[in-house]
Amino acid sequence: MKFLLKIFLAISLILMPISIQADEIENDDNVITIHYFYSSNCTVCASVTEYLDGYLADVTDVLLVKYNILEGGDNEDWFIKTTDTFNRSSLSYPYIIIGGQDLQGKTEIISNIDKVLSYYRSNPDYVDIVEKVKNNELVLPGDFLTEISIRETAIIPIIGEIDLSSFSLVLGAVIIGTIDGFNPCAMWILVFLITLLINLKDRKKMWILGLTFILTSGVIYYLIMSAWLQVVTRIIIIKFFQIAIGVLSIIFAFFSIKHFWRQYRYDTGCEVQSTESKRKLIIRAKRIISNNNLWLAIIGIAGIAVTVNIIELACSMGLPFTYTTMLGYHNLSSLESALYILIYVIFFIIDDLLVFTIAVVTFKVTGISNKYAKYSNLFGGLIMLALGIILIFFPSFLL
Repeated sequence: MKFLLKIFLAISLILMPISIQADEIENDDNVITIHYFYSSNCTVCASVTEYLDGYLADVTDVLLVKYNILEGGDNEDWFIKTTDTFNRSSLSYPYIIIGGQDLQGKTEIISNIDKVLSYYRSNPDYVDIVEKVKNNELVLPGDFLTEISIRETAIIPIIGEIDLSSFSLVLGAVIIGTIDGFNPCAMWILVFLITLLINLKDRKKMWILGLTFILTSGVIYYLIMSAWLQVVTRIIIIKFFQIAIGVLSIIFAFFSIKHFWRQYRYDTGCEVQSTESKRKLIIRAKRIISNNNLWLAIIGIAGIAVTVNIIELACSMGLPFTYTTMLGYHNLSSLESALYILIYVIFFIIDDLLVFTIAVVTFKVTGISNKYAKYSNLFGGLIMLALGIILIFFPSFLL
């Protein structure tokens, strides 16, 4: 009998830890799981990791599960499947999922994590979509969290409620695009074209050819900025490329400020184009405008616009480069990116439209190229310098 009692006690001691562990798991039913996808070479991720570790240091009802994309294995596959499940248009991190709500990018995470956790504390019965993805289970529409709004907003008198992140990008597009527009490399040829068109005394032809030049310039600029944005969104999360872009911004700033100083002292125009290349463009423009065939003139003017804007890119590429880099940090959809670039381009060509409209109405040329271009180079250089310093030392400021 004593032998059997000893066996019973031994078995009880063995099973006791198992019972405690099971109780602990059962008691963890109310724990909220945060799935956190990140990259170990991403500086923004490092900032978010530090924030999450501090935020959750004394929190007992939240479990943070980390997935380093660079570790390989299933992490990257789960990351891709999860972003696809939430219909995210871009594969970018830091990226967290809490139940049926995902948050992407530092701004979105920090601004909204508290309200999502508060919701799930009040509604503990929820579906963990990442666990469904990991187990290859079907994700249902009802699994997603739709009761709360994921935005960072502010109330501004008269204007009303605005999205702060969008507002900053719109403001950047307006300011940087306008400064970029006062550039001598494209303005001088526009002023020359207007001078030739005025001599024709034909307002209809002036409108058609002038708008062709301006709108073609806008389209070319839009395509160039869109292409650069595609590059930026793929490399900006890597620390090495982030620093490289910052250094490049500072180099652009140096040349822009140097250009301002030369213009201020010597009243120069576009330094990229040589006198010979300008002479060839002038001859070409005269020949095109004198052509009686309007369609051929339109094609010719569009060709000049393409040529001038490609040349201009070497003169002022720093500013569109700066703005598209800002966009690259905000995890935008393709449509949102397109709209912001469109706003930039509209304000880029608005000074050309102003000069051109005055000329058509008054038959007089308003030459503002050199007068304002020198200051646009100064302000543009300062903006690029600030961006370069931020990218190298304070990248989280862009979010």
